[in-house]
Amino acid sequence: MELSFAHFDFTKNLAQQRTLFKDCFPETKGEVIQEEVYYKWKFHSFPQAITSYEFACYADSEMVGYYAAIPYRYKIGTKVTVVGMVCDVMTSSKQRGKGIFTKMGNYSTNELAAEVPFTIGYPIRKEVIPGHLKIGWKIPFNLPLYMKFICLNSLLRTKKLGFLAPLTNGLISIYNGIVKTKLNKRYSFSLTTNINYVNGYDAFVKEWSASVPNALIKDLSFALWRYSAPERAYKFLSINSIKGKMIGFVSFRKILKEGIPSYGILDYMVLPGEEKCHGLINSVLMEKAKEDNVEVIMTMMSQKSATEYQLFRNGFFKSPYVFQLIIKNLTKEFSDEELFIEKNWHLMWVDSDDL
Repeated sequence: MELSFAHFDFTKNLAQQRTLFKDCFPETKGEVIQEEVYYKWKFHSFPQAITSYEFACYADSEMVGYYAAIPYRYKIGTKVTVVGMVCDVMTSSKQRGKGIFTKMGNYSTNELAAEVPFTIGYPIRKEVIPGHLKIGWKIPFNLPLYMKFICLNSLLRTKKLGFLAPLTNGLISIYNGIVKTKLNKRYSFSLTTNINYVNGYDAFVKEWSASVPNALIKDLSFALWRYSAPERAYKFLSINSIKGKMIGFVSFRKILKEGIPSYGILDYMVLPGEEKCHGLINSVLMEKAKEDNVEVIMTMMSQKSATEYQLFRNGFFKSPYVFQLIIKNLTKEFSDEELFIEKNWHLMWVDSDDL
């Protein structure tokens, strides 16, 4: 089998790419993520001149591999740079075990080296990790999935243990009542479904970014794109000080995770010195979750961030599900120490393409 590699031209081969996506991600059947409208939003509407980097592998005229990256901007130390956020890596189910994944990754990252200093990704499937490591990716640290249970109705029902729900739900309610942090009257909140209505967002993000060594540039133009995915509805919780200054922000949306109605928290930012607002944030999340019949609140972040953001004190548990941060330092413009130290980062789902 003779393979060829090329920059992907969606104007000519989008139909093949969508067929390959459906083959590689059958769990998304029936979801908008399989449709052309979602692809075009994700890879061709990013708010800058270059909207994506896309590569394809062909066996004769059949597309058997695809590799893409979105040009997210990050502040690394004092320098702002474009970074390749790798996503939608695919190999045809009929061609696996033939080295295509590795060859595709090697070709694509070599091409990306002319565009970005490093690439970043968030795989949860363990089977893809060896292929990434083989071509020079490294795993700096893990990003566990943290969960806060409100009730266990759906989970117990799927395991045919629904009769235990009244007991377990009572225990969960008691536990959440014990661990919750106190509300602080210094803070107020507002909730909206439109990022444009979050007063002071840009100024807040700029101040927050200055407090984190390595931070995604999450200005309003990025936020407008990130939260405009087709058929997605997001909620935005902003926390204000008694003087009216925005000091905290949480973005989240309702999802169905393995049949369980859940909230997925995409982003969670709090300015240094304002840690007493975590109680209010979690109180609002709990209240809204109950209104939306949500049974679990979940988020992805490092253990260091989970500790700083007081997840454990607010009833979250570290789940057995773990994402792994992977980075490939392409040009050495930044040292491994700058890129691989956990304390330098505050990464969440908003940094990825998920949710």
